Amino acid sequence: MRSIHWQSLVCAGILLSTAGCATNATTELTEAPFVATTDLTGGTTTAAADITGAVTDFTSSTTPGAVGSQNPVWAKKRLQNFTKASYDNLRSDISRGHGEYLVSLATLAGIPTVQFPQFQSLMQDSYGTMFDDVVPAQESTREIVDIAWAAGYGRVQ
Repeated sequence: MRSIHWQSLVCAGILLSTAGCATNATTELTEAPFVATTDLTGGTTTAAADITGAVTDFTSSTTPGAVGSQNPVWAKKRLQNFTKASYDNLRSDISRGHGEYLVSLATLAGIPTVQFPQFQSLMQDSYGTMFDDVVPAQESTREIVDIAWAAGYGRVQ
């Protein structure tokens, strides 16, 4: 009878420890989809905030009478943000000498509408120096902003 009692205790111990492992594994398996969804949602929310932030900065800068639209510091910051976010599209438009991104750049830089054709020609003529293969994108972006700013709001100051 003692061996039956001892075997029963061993079996009960094994069952209890196995049940504990199964519970932890089950809990982890149950929580995993929620953790993954939360991680994914957090990443998506951050990415969406980056996009909407750039769009908000751009649209507020092009809205007539927007608060701060007369502030040169804000205007230049919006120009820099737009240029950085639209670099590849600007490169394409500048190479052709026209396009919606180049018009947006001119608008943000404070180029009067009647001077858009001259500005577009200026930018196209500067293409070789702005987009040289040895010039990093960050330096090229700064060059685009400097030329546009000097032709627009920077010229007034």
